[in-house]
Amino acid sequence: MRITAVTATLLRERVLWARPVERIVTMRAPEDRPSPHVDQQVPIPGSVLVEIETDDGLCGVGLGGGGAAGVLVVDTFLRPLLLGRDAGAVEDLWDLMYRVTFRYGQAGIVLMAMSAVDLALWDLRGIAQGQPVWRLLGGKVRERVPVYATIRDPLWAQAQGFWGVKLGGPYGPADGAEGMLKNEAYVAALRERVGPAFRILIDCARTWDVDYTLAMARRLAPYDIYLIEEPIPSHDVDGYVRLRKAIDTTRIACGEHVYTRYAARQLLERGAVDVIQPDIRWTGGLTDVLAVCALAAAHDIPVMPHRGGMAWALPLAMARPECVVAEGLALTPEEAVYSVFDGEPVPEGGHLTASDAPGFGLTLAPERIEEYRSEV
Repeated sequence: MRITAVTATLLRERVLWARPVERIVTMRAPEDRPSPHVDQQVPIPGSVLVEIETDDGLCGVGLGGGGAAGVLVVDTFLRPLLLGRDAGAVEDLWDLMYRVTFRYGQAGIVLMAMSAVDLALWDLRGIAQGQPVWRLLGGKVRERVPVYATIRDPLWAQAQGFWGVKLGGPYGPADGAEGMLKNEAYVAALRERVGPAFRILIDCARTWDVDYTLAMARRLAPYDIYLIEEPIPSHDVDGYVRLRKAIDTTRIACGEHVYTRYAARQLLERGAVDVIQPDIRWTGGLTDVLAVCALAAAHDIPVMPHRGGMAWALPLAMARPECVVAEGLALTPEEAVYSVFDGEPVPEGGHLTASDAPGFGLTLAPERIEEYRSEV
């Protein structure tokens, strides 16, 4: 099974598959306006779709990130490396790509592009063997994966049976003491709406600092927040160590912007997080996230993959005991039809289950690819 073609296509990014997103705002206030300290908006690079064909007529697909630069990485550096090689040697190819790009690609765009390639190779492996990826990983440890809803109406999520809801922390250090009071009032009102048992997660998108997080953790303690996600930049391992040592009223989570097992190892070995959240489309694909899972299991740290409810990460949640819950994205059938793939998983009763179809169980929808294709 030799690789004969590697094709990279730039797609416009979509959130929840239901609406296009051209710019990113890291945090939103309850009234749906950008907080003053993150008023600057920047373009979203877009997704990289990779298709890998082999000499026996098979084709695997993977979806990564990195935008136009990610496509350039695939076209310029990774494709020449892969052509003619054994597509089944997935782990060896990951190591080869990582080593060849060592001088310029240990995080960010190169790893995002590698992720798309790695996922396409895993898809090929499953298709070649006629097996779903979750079975390649050793089979199911659970029949259904609980799902939390991100940036949704909490009462809707609760009524649908979701495990919890994740919302943005509206105000940050630039908003001063008044912002802290507004954060607390926001969370207090939310807890009043959903009652004491429904889980609330706060995603700070790296816009807080250590002192602000410590102060907010104290203020939010009465409202039983399940976790605070990425309060500070992921590279600030010392800061995360300080937070985890000082906070015992909630969990501290990080990981979607932690690239490869090597960066994750620093967080885990230093006891910096209660939960780790690798993104399978960014950190290096399934091959690397499997290594992160093994490290997390060795440190008794649960894994909650970022975008874990997508077809790419769902087999991991089905097959690995440390993957306790999935982040939901396409949460309704109406949203799933916007995907560039047929077969997108949709929760039922707040739970997901992976497809039994070979590979990741997705089929490209050519008409939607043309709709989302981007030249920039």
